Amino acid sequence: MSTNLQRLESDDPHVGGALVTFDNGTRKTIRWQAKAPIVPTLGAAKQYTIQLVQQLLDEQKEAAVRNTNWTSVTAAMQRIISDFNDKLRMKLYA
Repeated sequence: MSTNLQRLESDDPHVGGALVTFDNGTRKTIRWQAKAPIVPTLGAAKQYTIQLVQQLLDEQKEAAVRNTNWTSVTAAMQRIISDFNDKLRMKLYA
């Protein structure tokens, strides 16, 4: 089993997010609201990932931190943000 990220959908195109499920069953939600596409996507993905690690450490879930491939999580988060941006652009510029 590995850490799993799922894009969260909203009826509001300005709201996005992800559900992160860890091997140990811990689940975390990352949510954002943006008036315009989020750029740079990699910078945003890194920031959300850092916040996620800090939450886990604050909750003393060090095993989840140790057992997670954070490079993959960051890449998946960047993809989710890119998909959010595409959807938002379609709404804004259609």
